[in-house]
Amino acid sequence: MKNLRLQIRNYLREALILKKNSETGKLFAVSDSPDTSIARSETFKNKEALKKDNLFAWDGAYWATEISNFTKALERLNTINKKEALISKLEDVEEMVAASDAPNKANLGDRIKLFIDDLANATDEKAADAKIKQYLSFFAKFKGHSFTNTILIWIQRPDATRVAGFRQWEEKYHRKVKKGAKGIMIFAPLISKGKNNDEQAVDTATKDGRVYGFKAVYVFDISDTEAIDERGEIPETPEWFAQNTPNETADQLSFYIIELANQMGIKVTQDDSTSGEKGYSAGNHINLSSDVAGVAKFSVAVHELAHELMHRKDSSLYYSLEGLVGNPKELKELQAEAVAYTVCKHYELPVTHSVTYLAMWKANKDKIQSNLAIISKVSRFIIEQLDKMAETNKNNQAAV
Repeated sequence: MKNLRLQIRNYLREALILKKNSETGKLFAVSDSPDTSIARSETFKNKEALKKDNLFAWDGAYWATEISNFTKALERLNTINKKEALISKLEDVEEMVAASDAPNKANLGDRIKLFIDDLANATDEKAADAKIKQYLSFFAKFKGHSFTNTILIWIQRPDATRVAGFRQWEEKYHRKVKKGAKGIMIFAPLISKGKNNDEQAVDTATKDGRVYGFKAVYVFDISDTEAIDERGEIPETPEWFAQNTPNETADQLSFYIIELANQMGIKVTQDDSTSGEKGYSAGNHINLSSDVAGVAKFSVAVHELAHELMHRKDSSLYYSLEGLVGNPKELKELQAEAVAYTVCKHYELPVTHSVTYLAMWKANKDKIQSNLAIISKVSRFIIEQLDKMAETNKNNQAAV
């Protein structure tokens, strides 16, 4: 199966995919082959199919179409590539994923709004949870480190999560460094303070005083410490990632959403996590960490595809940050996780972690509701594309 998948991947690289021209705002069809001569041949030999019904038009460089034609354009390219018939043989799916007792597409818009409203209310309740407040209060005391010190920490202790100095652990966190623990060397700036120019080494520079040098200091990871009393007990970490729960529906949906990303010209990798993340979006590139599976894999895939659809000014189909007011990181995470929650709820997958995740990003009911339109639009787009893939897969299996 693995070799067959590799052959399929090689085949798909020579297929036609859709990309967005950031200058014209239009979509264009282009071959995914890295070989220029093959790429040109791919588009040229399919020009009649591309321009049929005036869907695509030659603009002097590419076969282009309006962004409003995305669904039709994707269907046209799927017909040209004939991917579905080939891909369907990879999975032994007994029935279409989308088939369920849930209402049909006519009610999709209403269902999405209901899901988002439920998420908004649940997030407000979770944000008020005493355990969440305790967790945030404890970890909010940790200060960020410079890029240089972050690299130094990672090189020496790649598994480190929270670090502080020897005295900081005792005075600020009521924890003590365990005997024999090995410190992590970082650089602290030396800041002049007072009339006598006394030295004061601090972890981060302040507005007062003047930095006139650096010196090596040592910090310790939280795993090398233990509580002095009850005030130093570490709050239980809330569940803010989906579990790797085995789920046949989630596995098939993960396959579909990766194919959807590929068709949109977004590279999908499954490399190891470097800092505990479950996935990331990097502009036409999504990575799903190798340790996610089942429901978690699908949830993360939807979350990262949502970032690609909304948060890349030069390539997103539904760019949503124009005239942004507020913290951009918090808004991005709110929108992406709300989409993941909505899509997972549509397919009746467990997503109890989402409300905790959003509460940790300072989301609340008002913020979620104010983003209702974009969350609904992107959720609906993903659901409809996945349902079409499932329908095609079912029809191809019936024909075999």
